[in-house]
Amino acid sequence: MSDLETGQNPIGLMESISEIGSIDWEALVDHRTCVQQNEDLASVQEKFRQTNVSFMAVLDRQRVVGLCARHEIAMRLGSQYGFALFGRTPVRDHLVAQPLSINVKQGWSDVLQRVFLRTGESFNQDVLLVDDRCAFLGLISVQTLVRLQTRLLMQSIVELEQKQDEIGRRNQQLTEDLRMAREVQLAMLPRTLPTIPPDVAQDASAVRIFSHYAPFGLVSGDFFDVFPISDTAIAVFIADVMGHGVQAALVMAMMRALIQNHREEAADPGRLLTALNGDFCDMLRGSSLSTFASAFSLVIDVGAGEFRYANAGHPCPIHLCRQTGQVMHLDCVQSSNGGVLGVRPGVNYRTGSIELRARDAVVLFTDGLFEIRGQDSELLGQERLLALVESNVKQSGQALIRDLINRVQDFSAQGQFEDDVCLVTVEIGEIAAGEPHRPST
Repeated sequence: MSDLETGQNPIGLMESISEIGSIDWEALVDHRTCVQQNEDLASVQEKFRQTNVSFMAVLDRQRVVGLCARHEIAMRLGSQYGFALFGRTPVRDHLVAQPLSINVKQGWSDVLQRVFLRTGESFNQDVLLVDDRCAFLGLISVQTLVRLQTRLLMQSIVELEQKQDEIGRRNQQLTEDLRMAREVQLAMLPRTLPTIPPDVAQDASAVRIFSHYAPFGLVSGDFFDVFPISDTAIAVFIADVMGHGVQAALVMAMMRALIQNHREEAADPGRLLTALNGDFCDMLRGSSLSTFASAFSLVIDVGAGEFRYANAGHPCPIHLCRQTGQVMHLDCVQSSNGGVLGVRPGVNYRTGSIELRARDAVVLFTDGLFEIRGQDSELLGQERLLALVESNVKQSGQALIRDLINRVQDFSAQGQFEDDVCLVTVEIGEIAAGEPHRPST
């Protein structure tokens, strides 16, 4: 085993994000801890015990064959009879699935995109660094790569503000870069929406989700994510970074990485917002950047028959209870004690809940939807927005979104929105006894 000391990462010496041609990946290596593929699990576990690393490279001499994880080996050997059954098996039989390997000559854009598109447990795995012959050079932690991304984004923002006199001659290149950033940002939005039960088509799901996402410029500070947390529960997250444009979009990209890192806490919206706020405050600490984000986290739990939610300074969603004909804002008082994200570390957000009923709907949105001025220069506001939704209570799904967008634009003196707009509707189908309903065939 090779076990070298962790070096300092000279990220602060990097140039503007638009001028970086390459990154010295070897300078970002956190450790070079490795084992040979024929070493048995018992000896590998002992080497993990002697270090503070979570992952080690598995080699065939110098060539990388995979990655092994401390927690997986500990679980394997710690189970009943585990040591006797697996203690002498070679570590090559217990590699993590699909580890991420990058070449020392690889470009930073491709590397960061590949790293932050990972989901689930794989998001936290160390990244293997190899040369052209697949020889092992070291391991880079996801925390180092998050810091790299943050420094790149923050430094880009500062330099864009300091170099206003260069905008004219570089406008064409910046526009092209922003178009590429827009494509990356749109690719970050949910592509496949979860269903309940998981194996049915969207139109047969007990929970159907529809969205409208419209940046004011090329890129946006608004963001939403939708992902399953069990066979009978789905999480919806919506956020709005202060401002719009490049700065807001870059901070939003950081937010997405944080959400990926805390998905296991999403079943409790209050815990999720608490964890995100802590990490967000840590990232902003020591930075000259002053920003924050509002956010709302919603869990649609068909199994438990309830909506669970928590609010971080975000506009309260609108609840349509079609069984009673009532349309109202969710009671955000019980879940809004923490304020926006990124301002106060150590805040504990509360989780509120209401009963979930068949044919209910919830409309989540960012403030760009209602902060729009009419002919008399008066803002639309949330109460008028509530009235517009109430007048469309019989509409559902994409039709509700389309009509709502059209009626808000009709109110506008300019006939268009004045900020980024993100709108997500959650529609509950027919459910019984807390179980998802499967339509008859």
